[in-house]
Amino acid sequence: MNTSSPLFVAQEAVCFYPISTIYDSCPRYLFYALLAVSILTRWTGWLSDVFLGAAATYAGTASIQSFILVSSPQKFQQLSDVTIPYVAENTTLQQSFPQIVTGTNILSISPGALELDGDAVLAIVVTGYLVFLPLMCWSRYFSGHQRARALLFCLWNLLMLAGGICALVYSKQKSKTPTQYMFCYPDLPPFDETSSDGWQASWRTSSWNESVWGTFSNISRWNELGDLCFNPCFNSSQILRQPTSLESWVATRDSELDNPNKFINRVIYSKRYIYSLVGLSVILNFVHLTFKWLPYRSNIPSAQIIVIWRERRKMWNSFKGDLRDALSKSTNELSLEKGMERPSGKAASIWSKVRPALTICFIKASIRVTFDCLILFGLVFSMIISPFTTIAFIVWIEWWIHNDGPGGSNQESEQQVGQWSYLVGIALLMISAAILALKYRIASACELETEISSTRKHLAKLERMREARSPVEIAPLARDDAHP
Repeated sequence: MNTSSPLFVAQEAVCFYPISTIYDSCPRYLFYALLAVSILTRWTGWLSDVFLGAAATYAGTASIQSFILVSSPQKFQQLSDVTIPYVAENTTLQQSFPQIVTGTNILSISPGALELDGDAVLAIVVTGYLVFLPLMCWSRYFSGHQRARALLFCLWNLLMLAGGICALVYSKQKSKTPTQYMFCYPDLPPFDETSSDGWQASWRTSSWNESVWGTFSNISRWNELGDLCFNPCFNSSQILRQPTSLESWVATRDSELDNPNKFINRVIYSKRYIYSLVGLSVILNFVHLTFKWLPYRSNIPSAQIIVIWRERRKMWNSFKGDLRDALSKSTNELSLEKGMERPSGKAASIWSKVRPALTICFIKASIRVTFDCLILFGLVFSMIISPFTTIAFIVWIEWWIHNDGPGGSNQESEQQVGQWSYLVGIALLMISAAILALKYRIASACELETEISSTRKHLAKLERMREARSPVEIAPLARDDAHP
């Protein structure tokens, strides 16, 4: 080695656990496609159940992982100072070490690593919630066709909401990961990416400073590393992960992260707008749900946009009629209080014209009409903003994942089984569901007789259950069935 060079150099590194195979690009894109197809085929019954069931199961797994990540955050070691050989800022070593530390002879290190599964989990659960919540609002098949289906869909929405909150919390925690460094011989620059082969207890002595200097002062200890550089971050751990899946990466000059402040600022500003849009969409959909569930008598005939458009003239006339009736009633009451007939023409003073509009009766009518207008605006605006928010969030989060270091790119190609196996599973599930949907068409006469007998027994059981219910229990059920 060159004796004029420093004993070793330090450079910034990104230590991370790459995105797991189940959350890689192909499964995520398949998840987005399943959500889109579920919306387009929601009136087909069994076909929509297959697509939405597969998407909901995938999102549910991601939601459970978000609970685990938040409940067991990574614990960082206390900061420890490491002295390093001084390297001038104009050093030629920058060609081999693009992130070399210059102009100082001391660093503070605390081993840690980024969990990139958190980004993928955030993409999945938030996208799932942005799709499931509007479906619960707009689709009668998912929210009102059957009570059991509506209850299941409601519980799934709560799971997605909880998972989305946990994923957002974990995303905030991940930003607190300390800066990581790797230490290398100046004549042996590292590879772009380095995988951990596990951590040996002998590599860490009494302190990190002694460990680093002892490794590069003793060539035998350096040979034990099995790597070109000494990565303290390989001494960290993460729940649900094997230590050998940890990787270390150095940003090159043409990388987004070569200028991290620029990248972080772009993410921060775009995150502010995207999260505001997501919050607005959720609030508007909650307004929609409130309109559907609260016992409020409104002039809006339905929460369905098609019905609102069809009945728009009648709805507008009802708004005007309520205000006109309230104004007429208030005017008549004031005339009776004065004990004289209602003034007309030029004899009416300005006060007599304004006073009816200030009565409690007219104010209540105005509040009801205003509230109905706000609900109508929320319904229409939520229908416009919900799909736009979902698309904008998917584009933004995928851009973020693919720019968040090397772990954002595919760890496996599309030809590997870990990527296309999910598509094959969905195809086999569709074939099975299609065969079951045609079971009566391909059944034999004996099978049909058996099915008819079983159905009759089940029908008799349902009739006994209905007769066992009191009229008080049956009445609200009948009203709900009459107004899906």
